[in-house]
Amino acid sequence: MSEVQGVNMVKLIWRTFWILLVVTIVEVTAAISLTGHLPQMILNTFYILMSGAKAFYIVSVFMHLKFEVKYLMITILLPMLFLMFALCVFLAEGNSWHHLKNY
Repeated sequence: MSEVQGVNMVKLIWRTFWILLVVTIVEVTAAISLTGHLPQMILNTFYILMSGAKAFYIVSVFMHLKFEVKYLMITILLPMLFLMFALCVFLAEGNSWHHLKNY
């Protein structure tokens, strides 16, 4: 078994698998049951946050960034946060254009 800084990688990978599975099940359940009951903007924001959480776990465990230095993580995570912010702004702008087009 591989050991990285005293962490059993097999257990870490299985734990990550179960976390990703639960997040995906919550995401799919919300898509099936909440579509039509909540505003689409709220659902889109929820999907973006859930996808961001999955991306964080995938990058931190499978790309081993969990064990890298702090500045490398900041270099990767900070642009990702800006990208997620821009995505939320673009979704809000598109929603605004969609409503203006209907009037």
